[in-house]
Amino acid sequence: MSDRRRVAAFAGVVVAVYLFAVLAIQILASDELIEPDEFPESCLEESMDCAMIGPDSHRSGGLTELRFESSLDTVMAETGAWIDSEPRTNVLGEWPEHSHSVFRSLLWRFPDDFVVKGFCDQGDAVLHVYSESRLGISDLGVNKDRVLRFSTHMSSVEMATSECIEG
Repeated sequence: MSDRRRVAAFAGVVVAVYLFAVLAIQILASDELIEPDEFPESCLEESMDCAMIGPDSHRSGGLTELRFESSLDTVMAETGAWIDSEPRTNVLGEWPEHSHSVFRSLLWRFPDDFVVKGFCDQGDAVLHVYSESRLGISDLGVNKDRVLRFSTHMSSVEMATSECIEG
Protein backbone atom coordinates (compact mmCIF):
# COMPACT_ATOMS: atom_id res chain seq x y z
CA MET A 1 0.00 0.00 0.00
CA SER A 2 1.41 3.39 -0.94
CA ASP A 3 1.95 6.20 1.55
CA ARG A 4 -0.85 8.22 -0.05
CA ARG A 5 -3.33 5.40 0.43
CA ARG A 6 -2.26 4.91 4.04
CA VAL A 7 -2.76 8.59 4.77
CA ALA A 8 -6.14 8.57 3.02
CA ALA A 9 -7.21 5.44 4.91
CA PHE A 10 -6.07 6.93 8.22
CA ALA A 11 -7.92 10.19 7.49
CA GLY A 12 -11.04 8.20 6.60
CA VAL A 13 -10.87 6.30 9.89
CA VAL A 14 -10.41 9.53 11.87
CA VAL A 15 -13.41 11.15 10.17
CA ALA A 16 -15.54 8.03 10.70
CA VAL A 17 -14.62 7.87 14.42
CA TYR A 18 -15.39 11.58 14.82
CA LEU A 19 -18.78 11.27 13.10
CA PHE A 20 -19.64 8.19 15.18
CA ALA A 21 -18.70 10.04 18.41
CA VAL A 22 -20.80 13.09 17.51
CA LEU A 23 -23.75 10.85 16.60
CA ALA A 24 -23.39 8.95 19.90
CA ILE A 25 -23.35 12.24 21.84
CA GLN A 26 -26.56 13.36 20.11
CA ILE A 27 -28.28 10.03 20.85
CA LEU A 28 -27.14 9.88 24.49
CA ALA A 29 -28.10 13.50 25.16
CA SER A 30 -31.26 13.92 23.11
CA ASP A 31 -33.42 17.02 23.58
CA GLU A 32 -36.02 16.97 26.35
CA LEU A 33 -38.07 20.14 26.74
CA ILE A 34 -37.96 21.82 30.17
CA GLU A 35 -41.37 23.45 30.52
CA PRO A 36 -42.21 26.40 32.81
CA ASP A 37 -43.41 24.25 35.71
CA GLU A 38 -40.20 22.16 35.49
CA PHE A 39 -37.65 24.93 36.09
CA PRO A 40 -34.82 23.29 38.08
CA GLU A 41 -34.74 24.14 41.78
CA SER A 42 -30.95 23.94 42.09
CA CYS A 43 -27.69 22.45 40.86
CA LEU A 44 -26.17 19.55 42.75
CA GLU A 45 -23.99 20.94 45.54
CA GLU A 46 -20.65 19.72 44.17
CA SER A 47 -21.61 20.02 40.49
CA MET A 48 -18.94 21.24 38.08
CA ASP A 49 -21.23 21.14 35.04
CA CYS A 50 -24.04 23.41 36.21
CA ALA A 51 -24.47 27.13 36.98
CA MET A 52 -27.51 28.89 38.38
CA ILE A 53 -28.63 32.40 39.20
CA GLY A 54 -31.51 31.89 41.60
CA PRO A 55 -32.41 31.43 45.24
CA ASP A 56 -30.00 28.49 45.41
CA SER A 57 -27.25 30.08 43.29
CA HIS A 58 -24.35 27.95 42.11
CA ARG A 59 -21.19 29.06 40.27
CA SER A 60 -22.83 32.43 39.51
CA GLY A 61 -20.64 34.93 41.29
CA GLY A 62 -23.13 34.97 44.18
CA LEU A 63 -25.99 36.35 42.07
CA THR A 64 -29.39 35.22 43.33
CA GLU A 65 -31.49 37.02 40.70
CA LEU A 66 -31.39 39.50 37.84
CA ARG A 67 -33.80 42.40 38.51
CA PHE A 68 -35.02 45.02 36.02
CA GLU A 69 -37.33 48.04 36.22
CA SER A 70 -39.13 46.98 33.06
CA SER A 71 -41.98 44.83 31.83
CA LEU A 72 -41.54 41.08 31.73
CA ASP A 73 -42.32 41.11 28.00
CA THR A 74 -39.44 43.53 27.35
CA VAL A 75 -36.99 41.57 29.51
CA MET A 76 -37.93 38.22 27.96
CA ALA A 77 -37.67 39.72 24.45
CA GLU A 78 -34.13 40.87 25.25
CA THR A 79 -33.39 37.42 26.67
CA GLY A 80 -34.50 35.90 23.36
CA ALA A 81 -32.41 38.37 21.38
CA TRP A 82 -29.28 37.44 23.38
CA ILE A 83 -29.94 33.71 22.92
CA ASP A 84 -30.46 34.22 19.16
CA SER A 85 -27.15 36.08 18.93
CA GLU A 86 -25.19 33.20 20.42
CA PRO A 87 -23.58 30.64 18.08
CA ARG A 88 -24.75 27.01 17.81
CA THR A 89 -27.92 27.68 19.78
CA ASN A 90 -31.38 26.21 19.29
CA VAL A 91 -34.52 27.39 21.09
CA LEU A 92 -36.56 24.37 22.19
CA GLY A 93 -39.43 26.27 23.81
CA GLU A 94 -40.56 29.83 24.53
CA TRP A 95 -43.36 31.06 26.75
CA PRO A 96 -44.10 34.60 27.99
CA GLU A 97 -42.27 33.88 31.27
CA HIS A 98 -39.86 31.05 30.35
CA SER A 99 -37.43 29.93 27.67
CA HIS A 100 -35.44 26.74 27.12
CA SER A 101 -32.53 26.70 24.70
CA VAL A 102 -29.70 24.33 23.89
CA PHE A 103 -26.14 25.53 23.32
CA ARG A 104 -23.77 23.13 21.56
CA SER A 105 -19.99 23.03 21.78
CA LEU A 106 -18.08 23.67 18.58
CA LEU A 107 -16.13 20.48 18.00
CA TRP A 108 -17.99 17.64 19.70
CA ARG A 109 -21.48 19.23 19.74
CA PHE A 110 -22.03 18.55 23.45
CA PRO A 111 -25.44 20.00 24.44
CA ASP A 112 -25.96 22.36 27.39
CA ASP A 113 -29.45 23.34 28.52
CA PHE A 114 -29.99 27.07 29.14
CA VAL A 115 -33.25 27.85 30.91
CA VAL A 116 -34.54 31.31 31.89
CA LYS A 117 -37.53 31.89 34.16
CA GLY A 118 -39.06 35.35 34.47
CA PHE A 119 -41.62 36.74 36.90
CA CYS A 120 -42.77 40.00 38.44
CA ASP A 121 -41.86 40.97 42.00
CA GLN A 122 -42.69 44.32 43.61
CA GLY A 123 -43.04 45.98 40.20
CA ASP A 124 -39.71 44.64 38.83
CA ALA A 125 -39.11 41.91 36.27
CA VAL A 126 -36.93 39.21 37.83
CA LEU A 127 -34.99 36.45 36.06
CA HIS A 128 -33.60 33.17 37.33
CA VAL A 129 -31.14 31.39 35.04
CA TYR A 130 -30.04 27.76 34.85
CA SER A 131 -27.37 26.27 32.57
CA GLU A 132 -26.17 22.67 32.71
CA SER A 133 -24.29 20.17 30.57
CA ARG A 134 -26.24 17.05 29.71
CA LEU A 135 -23.21 14.76 29.66
CA GLY A 136 -20.07 14.51 31.76
CA ILE A 137 -19.00 15.70 35.18
CA SER A 138 -17.31 18.97 34.21
CA ASP A 139 -18.06 21.69 31.69
CA LEU A 140 -14.60 23.32 31.90
CA GLY A 141 -16.33 26.48 33.14
CA VAL A 142 -18.52 26.94 30.06
CA ASN A 143 -21.89 27.12 31.87
CA LYS A 144 -20.57 29.48 34.54
CA ASP A 145 -19.13 31.75 31.84
CA ARG A 146 -22.39 31.61 29.85
CA VAL A 147 -24.53 32.58 32.85
CA LEU A 148 -22.19 35.42 33.79
CA ARG A 149 -22.00 36.65 30.15
CA PHE A 150 -25.79 36.65 30.02
CA SER A 151 -25.97 38.59 33.29
CA THR A 152 -23.44 41.15 32.06
CA HIS A 153 -25.30 41.58 28.77
CA MET A 154 -28.69 41.98 30.42
CA SER A 155 -27.30 44.53 32.90
CA SER A 156 -25.86 46.60 30.06
CA VAL A 157 -29.01 46.76 27.92
CA GLU A 158 -31.17 49.88 28.10
CA MET A 159 -34.79 48.79 28.43
CA ALA A 160 -37.90 50.92 28.63
CA THR A 161 -38.75 51.63 32.26
CA SER A 162 -42.14 50.35 33.29
CA GLU A 163 -43.80 48.49 36.10
CA CYS A 164 -43.88 44.71 35.80
CA ILE A 165 -47.41 43.44 36.31
CA GLU A 166 -48.35 39.77 36.28
CA GLY A 167 -50.40 39.01 33.19
